[in-house]
Amino acid sequence: MNKNPFIRLKRFFLYFTLTILMGFFMFPVYWIFFTSIQGSNLFVRNISFIPRSITFSNYLDLFVEGKFYIVTPLINSLRVALLTTIVCLILGIFSSYAFARLRFKGSTTIFYLLIFTEMLPPISFLIPLYILFRRLALINTFGGLMIGYTAWLLPIVTWILYSYFKTIPQDLEDSARIDGCTRVGALFRVVIPVSFPGIAASAVVCFIFSIGEFIFALTVITQEKVHTLPLALSEFVLKYSVEYGKLAAASIIMFLFPILFALIFQKFLVKGLTAGAVKE
Repeated sequence: MNKNPFIRLKRFFLYFTLTILMGFFMFPVYWIFFTSIQGSNLFVRNISFIPRSITFSNYLDLFVEGKFYIVTPLINSLRVALLTTIVCLILGIFSSYAFARLRFKGSTTIFYLLIFTEMLPPISFLIPLYILFRRLALINTFGGLMIGYTAWLLPIVTWILYSYFKTIPQDLEDSARIDGCTRVGALFRVVIPVSFPGIAASAVVCFIFSIGEFIFALTVITQEKVHTLPLALSEFVLKYSVEYGKLAAASIIMFLFPILFALIFQKFLVKGLTAGAVKE
């Protein structure tokens, strides 16, 4: 055991700082969960950090047909998020592989223009997209949401996978092509299996962003039957009051799915966002 007092003091401050930061970021989650298990608006009248009475009626009310029913919006959100993730991965794999491996005129310019679109504030596209979607009859459709989310997330997926594909040695593909694989065959048999951490990281990013997006959905969705969960949460703010308990319970349910999705791919997430599986 290292008894150097300087190292021990340094380790103490490190753990102390990490504990403070973890508490700072976890306290909102605790407060939302604490609010969700209290009686209706109880915490507004009597604020306390320790539950005095615990009830799960707020959760039960969300799954009973009525004004605050969230099962349909939840299913809509999961459907849109999963389909958007699949589409972004399929298009992102081909586009990022083309930029990483193929050399054609203007490829670098096109790639930088694609990444540049992510620097523009998404809200600046809302009015043009709304006009375009209205003319294409995409308002109040899941297809419209998927197209909008894909246009927003595809550059991110392309950037992540491009960086990952660049770390894979070209020799692996050359060996596969010598053995008779086409370029597409080498992509599916060699590159994609090796790139699974990057693909998993891209999937997590797409799923989390698309299931929690609010502004674009608020713009193109007006019918209640196609509401996503973020839009359903906004309905808990009534004209003269706010259903804080039910809002908190729905919020817990909302970010439970992204957390589970991220935990499933946890071991690939950091690796996929930072480095490749093989380095030359």
